[in-house]
Amino acid sequence: MDITAYTRPAPEARHPAVDIRAQARERAASMREMAMRVLVPPLARRLDARRIWLFGSVARGVPSQDSDLDVLVEVGENAAGLPFKERVAAAYDVIAEAPLAFGCDIIPWTSAELIAKHQTGGPFFRTLWGERDLLYERRR
Repeated sequence: MDITAYTRPAPEARHPAVDIRAQARERAASMREMAMRVLVPPLARRLDARRIWLFGSVARGVPSQDSDLDVLVEVGENAAGLPFKERVAAAYDVIAEAPLAFGCDIIPWTSAELIAKHQTGGPFFRTLWGERDLLYERRR
């Protein structure tokens, strides 16, 4: 084989894996933008949110076509007095009203619950916390 005859493939002849990663990053950005626009404002109001984060595949920038949005909400003082089940119900009421093109799971924890998770957090919490992406923080 004559090595001097080798030519580099054209840029449009990229490896399929490169295209898949680029598509995943674009999907993650699109899902994040939609969440910021249609989910975060009503969620922040409804749960008096202090902070709202993404976690999971969208936060990592690698969602598949079937991925949903994973959201962690640090609820504010007005919602902190509600039992966990009521906070979850309120969060899912917001999801039901939001025109999202994908599924969404929300964990509405109080500040005290977050502190407890930091102290005793298992693998799920450590992973969640390590990959979180801040979407919203209440102004003080």
